[in-house]
Amino acid sequence: MAWLGFINLYMTRINVSVIIVAMVKRNSSSSTVAPCLVADNSLNESVESPTFDLTTQSPSGASLVDTEGDLMDWDETTQGLILGSFFYGYFLTQIPGGRFAEMYGTKWVFGLCIFGGGICALLSPVAARLHYGAFIFVRVIHGLLQGVSWPSMHACLAQWIPPFERPRFIGTVYFGTNLSTAMTLPICGLIIDRYGWPAAFYWTGSLSLVWCLFWFSLMHSYPSEHPRISSKELEYIELAIKQSGTSMEDDQPKSIPWRSILTSVPMLAMMTADFGNNWAIGLFYTQLPTYMKNILGFSIKENGLISALPFISRYAGAVIMSIIGDWLLTHKYLSIRSTRRIFSTIAMWIPAIMLLGVAYVGCNWKAIVVMFCTGLFFNGAVATSTLVNPADIAPNYSGTLFGLSNMTSTIASFVVPVVTGVMTDGQQTLEQWRKVFWICVPMYIVMHIVFFIFVSGDVQPWNFAPRQELPDKRYSSKDCVEEKEIATLN
Repeated sequence: MAWLGFINLYMTRINVSVIIVAMVKRNSSSSTVAPCLVADNSLNESVESPTFDLTTQSPSGASLVDTEGDLMDWDETTQGLILGSFFYGYFLTQIPGGRFAEMYGTKWVFGLCIFGGGICALLSPVAARLHYGAFIFVRVIHGLLQGVSWPSMHACLAQWIPPFERPRFIGTVYFGTNLSTAMTLPICGLIIDRYGWPAAFYWTGSLSLVWCLFWFSLMHSYPSEHPRISSKELEYIELAIKQSGTSMEDDQPKSIPWRSILTSVPMLAMMTADFGNNWAIGLFYTQLPTYMKNILGFSIKENGLISALPFISRYAGAVIMSIIGDWLLTHKYLSIRSTRRIFSTIAMWIPAIMLLGVAYVGCNWKAIVVMFCTGLFFNGAVATSTLVNPADIAPNYSGTLFGLSNMTSTIASFVVPVVTGVMTDGQQTLEQWRKVFWICVPMYIVMHIVFFIFVSGDVQPWNFAPRQELPDKRYSSKDCVEEKEIATLN
């Protein structure tokens, strides 16, 4: 249910990126020949005009004529405000989302988040026809509601998932968002082509509401509340999460040790790594289709399919890397800290190398697609490193910590499109995009070095409420495996 929830979460979140193409009138001033098309055509014939010819072919031979709507008279600035407005609200509810879930349970916080997103999607056509300001308002509210999603699920992670299974849960469930991205763009395109752009909003919104019927019926925030859980499974889960430092439902800390959190070196290191990783991921999410079209010359139809491949690769990488990470921990080959170090290195250094390759490979679009897919495949290792680390160091506040880290890293979502836009404004060239990719390299490498040095796999003392006593020893992966063996014997 959580996996399907994240699928619906991103369907209503990113659908506007393709729907808006069919909502607005075509701006002919933006139609210039992609540099790589010029390079290819110059081998056989000169290109006399800087505008697209209706018979121009993309790298795969398909026509570059895009199907666009002629309804809204919105310029690029207005479209940019609409596309970015979601993050204005999303930024504000990260910390409250985690804390509300810790206090009231993930069932209601995550469920209402998806429900609200579905309602916003259904209201979007009416708002867009009314005025773009009304549409922006709906998108901001949408962001406010969905900002609680990831932090609230992290609170569920701490209550339901034994520590050695958490990377696998994150890799499988959280990274369903990548599958959602890969599916939503082409599916919305098909719906728009057949039924018009409002139908894409109605389709994604309705799916979210249907999901809510099952979620509120089947989901329980704590294992002890579940009416059909076996006594053996309940004992196993509660024993494992208690040993990891998670307090039971009736013993949850009532206050947040903000001073300790904000001065915690492992916490600050994790936030640093998240920001560096989110910078490059933000570039992929917001600028990859632009690069595919403006530089490589893919049509909108091809763009959706080709742009989906790296995100499918990231999901596969997250699942595979998390399984490997779990195996290393449960077989006592590595400690939690060593696992986080190794997999964070994989997640951030390999994508950096791939981006450098993209910067200098020129117009070889097949090599570029392979490098994008390879980089994002190995970036899936964040599921076994930075994303799971809040539950390592403070499981009682994992939702709050994830919300704080995600809030600061979301800043990159604002900055990346602006920086990229300024650097490529009127200069859609390989040289300018090479500079854009180069910026990602120190973001990956430097931020990772900070995390590698200061990361911790131990539960921090401030995780426990004042009335609780700190365990004689901090939790480690070895303890986790021992408790699994004890629970199995019981």
